[in-house]
Amino acid sequence: MTRYSKPVWQMVEEVVDKLGEITAKDARDYIRKNYAEDKVNESTISAQVIACSVNHPSAHHYPNSHRFLFYLGNGRYRRYDPKKDGLWEITSNSAQKIIREVKTEQAYFSQIDSNGQVRLPKEIQEKLSIGARDFVAFVTDEQGNIILKKAELRPV
Repeated sequence: MTRYSKPVWQMVEEVVDKLGEITAKDARDYIRKNYAEDKVNESTISAQVIACSVNHPSAHHYPNSHRFLFYLGNGRYRRYDPKKDGLWEITSNSAQKIIREVKTEQAYFSQIDSNGQVRLPKEIQEKLSIGARDFVAFVTDEQGNIILKKAELRPV
């Protein structure tokens, strides 16, 4: 039996279904207005928003099996769409995108031009969510495999 009229994660799900993109403040405001009699603690709501995320950096702190939000950054969330956002896995210390091998009819990575530039097929760009202004990096894993990853520039 729950302490409130329904579990807080279901209240958060209702908010995202009604509003689309939300912040924790949006969730707190909506729940305070629509579930006033429950008097849900605001910290509980904020924690549940993070706990319901598949990719928030702090989601691994919460043992929540109800993960339906996708963290967009700057405190914004929307409903998680595996086809659009990729598959995510919560590990003991982080949220990690699961990248599956993408096979295309065009190339495996034989699309290297005469200048040494790699041409990524559209299917791979879409699967990795790589846009025209994104950076990518080739990194080596522990086994010596070279892996293509989405990258970001950070000031030194």
